[in-house]
Amino acid sequence: MPGDSEFFPPVQYLPWWGIIGFVLLLVVAGWYVFLFVSTRAGRVPTRPAEDQLAGPLRTAETVRMEYLELIDRTRREHASGRVDSREAHHQLSQILRSYVAEREGQQTMQMTLKDLRGTRFTPLAQAVEKLYPGAFGVRAGVSVDRAVDEAKRLVTTWH
Repeated sequence: MPGDSEFFPPVQYLPWWGIIGFVLLLVVAGWYVFLFVSTRAGRVPTRPAEDQLAGPLRTAETVRMEYLELIDRTRREHASGRVDSREAHHQLSQILRSYVAEREGQQTMQMTLKDLRGTRFTPLAQAVEKLYPGAFGVRAGVSVDRAVDEAKRLVTTWH
């Protein structure tokens, strides 16, 4: 064949193609840097100084009295018929969990009964366990008055 012995060099590209490729790489790298910097700025949480905290200092006794009032409110709402027995048991469970979370500084609202049993909050686990039949059972478990008395006992005796 003619031209078998001829050497054909590779096709030459115009130099501006290389420049365009380099510029595109810089744009992509700049975009990633922009995303990283713009999503990280101001993400470090800052704790307010203690003198900037809103509200008066709440003592353990103040917290206890507030939660005892919430328990009494649940009893009144059930007695008036605004809240049924099941809902009253759920409210009491939430009140007790919130009380312990506020007093101890550990989140207890999302814990299951099994999780609560594995913590140092044994009295809370026992109280919540007594509330389960009324909150989740088919038949009524503990009466609301007895559940309220149990909740008050836990709040008043919590260390």
